[in-house]
Amino acid sequence: MVDVTSETDRKVCIVSQRANRNKLSSCCGYEFEDVIQSLENSNLYAPKLKSFEHWQHRMRRFLCQRTGLFEMMPSGATSRPLADHYDLFACVVQKPVDILSIDALGDWRKKSDMAVCILEEVWPRKIDQYKPLIKSLGRFDLIACSFADSCERLSELTGKPVIHLPYAVDALRFMPKKSDVDRPIDIYYLGRRRPELHEALMEYTRRNELFYNYDTFTSLPIATDHQAHRDHLAYMIRHSKLFLVDYAKKGHSDETDAQVGWGPRHIEGMAAGAVQVGYAPPSADYLENFDWPTAITRLPEDADAAVDKMSSMLSDPAALDEMRAQTFAHVGRRHDWLQRWRTITNFFGLPDTPAMLERQSAIEALTARLAHQTSDKVIEIDTAHRASK
Repeated sequence: MVDVTSETDRKVCIVSQRANRNKLSSCCGYEFEDVIQSLENSNLYAPKLKSFEHWQHRMRRFLCQRTGLFEMMPSGATSRPLADHYDLFACVVQKPVDILSIDALGDWRKKSDMAVCILEEVWPRKIDQYKPLIKSLGRFDLIACSFADSCERLSELTGKPVIHLPYAVDALRFMPKKSDVDRPIDIYYLGRRRPELHEALMEYTRRNELFYNYDTFTSLPIATDHQAHRDHLAYMIRHSKLFLVDYAKKGHSDETDAQVGWGPRHIEGMAAGAVQVGYAPPSADYLENFDWPTAITRLPEDADAAVDKMSSMLSDPAALDEMRAQTFAHVGRRHDWLQRWRTITNFFGLPDTPAMLERQSAIEALTARLAHQTSDKVIEIDTAHRASK
């Protein structure tokens, strides 16, 4: 460890995959990197591959599943060795194979006092499929993984501490600035859908002239600007009453080996103030992170029964306002990227920077304002409801 006492004393290197991956699913991780940049004296490196199909990268990927000698095979990424010495090196990757382009940074380990690898999506079957690659993560001092069930195996293979680092959100981007924001979208069903539930919702919302928002694309969409995408997503959810969530990779058991996980959507809906409904794992890590009664309203498996439940909720706007008021407090205190970054800096014994304290104060002020405004609004709606009877 190093003795670091102020923001200007420590320097952080952030390694991003934003030059190689532009899928919408990658934007959440890039948002985390942006928040880190705002909190630290940092430089961001984004190694650029010729392409994922270039022969060098394909060969390195082939070898990393079979032998530790894969490290002798260049990835084909444009060489850009670190120019400075860093107190903390933070490599953020969505999937383990993304780490293959790190060779572009030269001898990064010698230029870093401390190093953490932040892994977003690591299914157990991929850990053993890429065992030589996973073992190479032993060069890091710490590994932070979004999937709790993968942490133990990662630690066994790398011999390094592995912590569970759940998904989070930029609360200052997603949370509304006032509680009475208009929410014309009645139900928002983002991403993969349950076909029977979608059909039932289509019929219900068409019959009742409601606004049902859902995706219509079939191939994986890409983002030309990750910040614009996150702004747009936050805007859409902020103007939705109900937000549907489900298990991670729903319908793709070939990738998950029946492991049940949860993704960033489970926090994005809450942060933006849409009342969250749907399906969530009964796992210990989910229940630990979302331990308040209004975090999610679990729907029945039967599609018609699920629609009936959502219809009942939409008919009680005061209850929806009260639910989102409780959720705002938990999201601001527990599920901003600040808390995730602080988990890492605390591990290394690093103090908060002034920017971290400023962000915390801004989130606390916004949360308090929303809680106060929502409380007043619930009273008004409830009074009007009683008067109408």
